[in-house]
Amino acid sequence: MDAILTVVSKVMVMLIMIVVGYLVTKRGMLTEWGASEITSLLIQIVTPCLIVNSFLTSEDSLTAQELLLSVGTSALAIALSIGLSLCFFRKEPVERKKVLRFAVDFSNAGFMGLPLVEGIVGSKGVMYGSFFIVVFNIFCWTYGFRMMSGGQKMSWKVLLFNPGIVGLVFALPIYFLDLHLPPVISEPVGFFAGLNTPLAMLIIGSYVAKVDIYSFVSDKAVYKMAALRLLAAPGLFLLLLLLIRPEPELLVTSVIQAACPVAANTVLFAVQYKCDSPLASKTVAVSTVLSILTIPLFTILAQGAVQWLY
Repeated sequence: MDAILTVVSKVMVMLIMIVVGYLVTKRGMLTEWGASEITSLLIQIVTPCLIVNSFLTSEDSLTAQELLLSVGTSALAIALSIGLSLCFFRKEPVERKKVLRFAVDFSNAGFMGLPLVEGIVGSKGVMYGSFFIVVFNIFCWTYGFRMMSGGQKMSWKVLLFNPGIVGLVFALPIYFLDLHLPPVISEPVGFFAGLNTPLAMLIIGSYVAKVDIYSFVSDKAVYKMAALRLLAAPGLFLLLLLLIRPEPELLVTSVIQAACPVAANTVLFAVQYKCDSPLASKTVAVSTVLSILTIPLFTILAQGAVQWLY
């Protein structure tokens, strides 16, 4: 029961911040330009700081085998979602099909997943979750980029210098060499990391504010997408983890991140590559609201699996 209340309360806190983002956008306090600038800061500055800070503040240690297994399970989760999405939405128009499949493929593992992991699993979970973000970015800027852009040539510079990779480039030497950074450096990193959840939720709320309410409840494809993203993908992933039997914190962390709602990147990519951006906003908003029921469910299932396996 305590686990249920913890997860529900954290999702509720995020939903409240989303509502605030919705309201300030409706009142004109947060413009489309402002939301775009904040999103850039979140991706380019806050995400690397969040990863570095998780390694700076963790009191746990990870072996090389655990790190590799973390990368492997993260890749499995995303690859499974991609395979699942390819089985659906074949009759949808091309621009809608791209958005719906991208929404199934990529969860909100960073903006929403890491805060949940930190509250439920702890700092070791955040370390595992950091590798999920790196794998997420690799898939997102390769497969996701080519799908949403219609086959544009991929930039290796973008892939190698994405925020997840940059964060780990700084974090891993600090962690393995047991470096102790002076407060004049570590404290700003921590402060920037703390901006992740509130700013990300405000931005999601601003996207929700731009979507027509009637279209929210009338688009059946969005609910099919939500069922795949929130139930089918994490459910199949959890079954595979029962066969792999990773260590407990990794299992719970991976399931939480795999069970998160649609990634905010769905909207960013839809706008950037002129796909159906209103549909992208709907996928993020609807899945975020429904996740208040599904994330607690999969967290409890994952914790139950840990007790059964170990």
